[in-house]
Amino acid sequence: MITTVGRVYEQRGIVYVKTSRPAVDNLSDEVTVQWHDNRLRSDEQNRLAWQLMTYIGDEYGTSKEEVYEQQRFEFSAVHGGDFHLSTATMRDASAFIDVLVGIIIKEGVQMPKPLWEICDDITYAVYISLYYKKCCVCGRRGADLHHVDAVGMGYNRQTKPQIGNMVLSLCREHHSELHSIGNEAFMQRYHLEPVEMDERLAKVYGLSKKARREGNYGQV
Repeated sequence: MITTVGRVYEQRGIVYVKTSRPAVDNLSDEVTVQWHDNRLRSDEQNRLAWQLMTYIGDEYGTSKEEVYEQQRFEFSAVHGGDFHLSTATMRDASAFIDVLVGIIIKEGVQMPKPLWEICDDITYAVYISLYYKKCCVCGRRGADLHHVDAVGMGYNRQTKPQIGNMVLSLCREHHSELHSIGNEAFMQRYHLEPVEMDERLAKVYGLSKKARREGNYGQV
């Protein structure tokens, strides 16, 4: 997919997108428009962010305000601008919450409730749990890789491509529970969504370049 920058104009209920056509041969005439969401962060996002910062602060014996100032500064350095949660867009607030979730998973921050009970969107937490090989349900280290796409007839681990397949990281206890009750019931119980295996995760789990194409995870 090739991305170009443009502006939107609306006349009589019809939206026009003014942009330039890339100098590339054989481009399709079908395009996808991605809208920038400039809505102000929601009250729910604000509450969740401060809740997560409270847990991080409690873990390290500091205040949530100190956590906020440090993470706000680092977020601004990475993303540019001067981030403030009070004036953040929904998109930036979501990205900031993802940073906090990443810290909680990586550092094993103790919380009274698991992330899947706190966060409406658990996708990033599942991805980061995979990256650090932690159980996406309870946070235990050394989690197994569960390959959701392996369920069904005709699956051949030796030949099926692995990139793009749906995966989770689970400790032995929760891995056994999933196999006992099935994927659908397990996902509903813990409000989980599997994520796609990508090149970054493939490297974490030691897939060679050949295996990434042809596939061989070992334990599923």
